[in-house]
Amino acid sequence: MARAILGAVLIAALASTTGAVGTSVPAAAKNNNTGAIVGGLIAGAVIGAAVAGSTNHPSNIYVNPRPPPPPKPDPWSNAFSPKPGVSCYPTQKACYNANGAYNANWTWKVYQK
Repeated sequence: MARAILGAVLIAALASTTGAVGTSVPAAAKNNNTGAIVGGLIAGAVIGAAVAGSTNHPSNIYVNPRPPPPPKPDPWSNAFSPKPGVSCYPTQKACYNANGAYNANWTWKVYQK
């Protein structure tokens, strides 16, 4: 904020010295508005410096993202084998032979279905 105030004071001092020098008579006769443009730019710079320095900008705050959810249990990992060559899957409530064929006998024994 002190830097903005210092800049505003320096610009105001520059503007006051520019106005004190004045313009020559031939320049005034030509209806030259360069002084008005320069004065407007200086006033805009002073106002801009005051506005920019008046607020405290928040510092960047970094928040770690939440960790990803744990993987869901794999229903196929719960398979078991009541007899060699037969695999039963609780999610399907069905048993299959080693060649992939449905085994109704073991399905009935295990799941009563």
